[in-house]
Amino acid sequence: MKLKEIKLTYKIIIAIVLAAVIVFASIACIGLQISFVKADKIVCWRPDYEEKDISAILEKSELDEHDYTVLYSQTGLTKIGIDRALEKGTTGKLHILEIQKDFFKEHKVINEFFAPFVCQDKIDGRVSYIYLEDGDIVVTSSTHISGWRAGHAGLVTDAQNGRILQASAIGETSSFGSMKDFHDRVNFIVLSPKTDKATKSEVVDFAEENLVGKIYDPTVGVFSSKNNSKRTQCAHLIWYAYNKFNIDLDATGGPVVTPHDLLISPYVDIVQVFGINPIKLWK
Repeated sequence: MKLKEIKLTYKIIIAIVLAAVIVFASIACIGLQISFVKADKIVCWRPDYEEKDISAILEKSELDEHDYTVLYSQTGLTKIGIDRALEKGTTGKLHILEIQKDFFKEHKVINEFFAPFVCQDKIDGRVSYIYLEDGDIVVTSSTHISGWRAGHAGLVTDAQNGRILQASAIGETSSFGSMKDFHDRVNFIVLSPKTDKATKSEVVDFAEENLVGKIYDPTVGVFSSKNNSKRTQCAHLIWYAYNKFNIDLDATGGPVVTPHDLLISPYVDIVQVFGINPIKLWK
């Protein structure tokens, strides 16, 4: 009798534990889904102020600080971005006007669900982006895991052809993509590390020779040292390449490097902002 009672009690305990696990998992999934839905409400930011005719400014032989401030508010291009375009002459000026048009245009957001609780937020078309340089970095907050905006990042390795090295997803290895992977996102920011072109060229050469074909691992820095490149993720790849040349782009200095860490690094300059408030940026 006692043995039967013990067995019955044991079964009851197991049933209670299983029920508790199921309830906990259900609550967790519901919480993740609620956060996911809230994160999905992101918009492609556009100015709520007047679009101005900037043609006269672009025709000036020399721009002052006020001119660059106006152009930034009208295009999302900083002095670096504007100067890159103006070096191209008339073609560059027309390109600035194209960027301004996209900057003010209303874009429909498309949420692409590609893994459990993981989504990329894109827009209904592609927008113009500034002339790139080798060694530039492109970041976006468009990728979110449930309610956390993990974002994405890529390293420009061939500016002329818009080629970008990136580590994108679990089950894949780091490989070459292009700016097409970014300029249909709900937002993107082009960054220029504060170093000379020769160093950037060395960083790119190193990345092409040593960081292609690496297994994607979002936990790099958690279960392994971030100073190891056997496994990588998008922001880690970029950080690792520049860190090899004594340029630490990890703003927080933590074990895990994120796209946001790259954005707020004191060692980068902003070149272009699209789809996100150019003053507040990615907070």
